[in-house]
Amino acid sequence: MSIEEMVRRDAEKLTPENLEDYRRVWAKVLGRMPKNSEIWPFVGDEEIRELYKTRSVRTESGVAPFAVMMKPHYCPGECVYCPLEAGMPKSYLSDEPAAQRAKKLKFDPYLQVEMRLKQLEETGHITNKIDLIVIGGTFSAYPDEYKLEFFKGMYDGVNGFEAGSLVEAQKYNETGERRIVGISVETRPDWVTEEEIVLWRKMGVTKVQLGVQAFDEQILQKINRGHSLDEVAEATRMCRNAGIKICYHFMPNLPGSTPEKDIEMAKIMFTDPRFQPDYLKVYPAMVIPGTELFNMWKRGEYKSYNDTDLIRVLKEIKKMTPRWCRIDRLVRDISKQWVSSGTLRTNLRQMLQEELKKEGKKCRCIRCREVRAGVYNAEIQLAIDERETLGGKEIFLSFESGDMLFSMLRLRLPDAGENMLFKELEGSAIIREVHTYGQVKEIERELKESRTQELKSGGSESQHRGLGKRLMVEAEGIALDRGFKKMAVISAIGTREYYKKLGYDLEEEYMTKSLG
Repeated sequence: MSIEEMVRRDAEKLTPENLEDYRRVWAKVLGRMPKNSEIWPFVGDEEIRELYKTRSVRTESGVAPFAVMMKPHYCPGECVYCPLEAGMPKSYLSDEPAAQRAKKLKFDPYLQVEMRLKQLEETGHITNKIDLIVIGGTFSAYPDEYKLEFFKGMYDGVNGFEAGSLVEAQKYNETGERRIVGISVETRPDWVTEEEIVLWRKMGVTKVQLGVQAFDEQILQKINRGHSLDEVAEATRMCRNAGIKICYHFMPNLPGSTPEKDIEMAKIMFTDPRFQPDYLKVYPAMVIPGTELFNMWKRGEYKSYNDTDLIRVLKEIKKMTPRWCRIDRLVRDISKQWVSSGTLRTNLRQMLQEELKKEGKKCRCIRCREVRAGVYNAEIQLAIDERETLGGKEIFLSFESGDMLFSMLRLRLPDAGENMLFKELEGSAIIREVHTYGQVKEIERELKESRTQELKSGGSESQHRGLGKRLMVEAEGIALDRGFKKMAVISAIGTREYYKKLGYDLEEEYMTKSLG
C-alpha cells in the first residue's frame, strides 16, 4: 500500500495528538519513516497540514524568500576577512545551501529558481509570492549584459517558460500565477552610482544589501575595506530617494575593534541621520584559512571574542534596535570545517532571546514583533514614527497591538531641492515598502476575501483585514498635508496589480497617483 493510500484511509481519524502514532504505523508498512512532503498533500485538516509542513516559518512573513547565486566574477574588494574558494563567487563557500544548489546547476538562474520552487512546494509552502535574493560577490561589478540576462532567467524560472525578452517576462509576471513581490541585490557602497540604481529599477530591484561592516574609519582602513563612511552615507541617500529598501551588513569583532567599540558603532548606525538601515544582517567576523585575517590570527595580531563577549555585544545590538528595523540575521551559518577561530554557535538568536527574557527585556525589531500564522483577536492601534535622515524625512507607519506588529509602511518625504534620479519622482512622496504579516495565501483567494472583509478589532487573519490599504490611505494623507501633490510606490513587478486597484498607474518604473 502506498503512503497516499494509507493517509487517505486514515485521514478522518487523524488529530494533531495522534498523527505521530499513525506516522509510525505507516512506517512499518513502508519499511521506512515517510517524509513530511509525502504526507501533507493528502491530509485534509488544515491544522495538521501546517504541523507536517517543513519550516512553515519560512513563509509566515507573507512571502516565500530564497536566494539565487550568480556565477563567480571579479570582486573589487581586498577585505582581510573575505574567503575565496575556487569556482565560487568571492565570500561564498560551496557547502552553504544556496551555493550548493547554484554550483550543481552551473549557476543557471532559471534552473536554480525552478529547483527551489519545487523544493518549497514539496514541503508544503505556497509559492504565489516570491522574494528573490540575488547573491554572489559584488553585484555592481558584474557586466550589465550579464546582469540583465541573469534577471531574465530568474523571471523565466518563476513564470515557468522562457520569454522573448526581459520586458516580456516582467509583463507576464504582473498577472502570472506566481508573482515576484521583491528582489534584492548585494553590493559595496562605493559601487552604488546613479546609473547603477537606474539599471536596478529597470530590472525590478526593490532592495539593496550594502556591505558596510564597520562605522569607524580606522577599522575600515585596517580591514582594507576600500571605502569610507562618506560613500555609505551617499549610497544610502540615493537608494532612499529612489524608494529602495536598505539592508546593512555589520561585522562585530573586526581587527581593531572591541566589544565596547562594536556597541558604540551600532549606536552610530541606528542614530546617525546618514545611516539608519531598514534591515540588518549581523555577521561576527570568523577566521577562515586562505584569508589575510587568518594570517593575522596566526601571527597573534588578531583574536576572536569568546562567546560570552560576543553574546554581550549581540544582546546590546538587539536591545537598541529601533522598531522600524528588522534584524534578518545574527550570525552567518558557515560549516565548522571552514572556521579556524570564531563562534561555532548557530543558535545565537535563540540564546539571546532567552537571556533577554530573563532580564525582562525585549527586542523591538520587526522580526521579533511580526505576527505569525493564525487568527488574532486584538485591539489594533495605528503608530507613527517620524525621523530626519540625510536627504529627507522617514515616516514609519504601523498597525500594532502590544508587542505584535500586524502591518507596516515606509514613507519617504524627500527634502526640497533633492536631486531625484527619476523624473517621475520629482515632487513626489515615496512609499518604499508596504507589508502585512501572516501566512501566505493564494492570491486570488486573498483578493476575493479582502473585498468582503472589513477592518475589525478581531476575528480575521491579518492578511485579510485591509491593513495595507489603510496604511496607504494614512500615508497619502500625511504626504498631502506636507505639500506633496503626488505619491509614488516602488512596486515590484508582481505587485503592480495590487496598486492599480488602489488608483495607481504605471509611470516608467514606479506606480504613481495624484493626490488631492
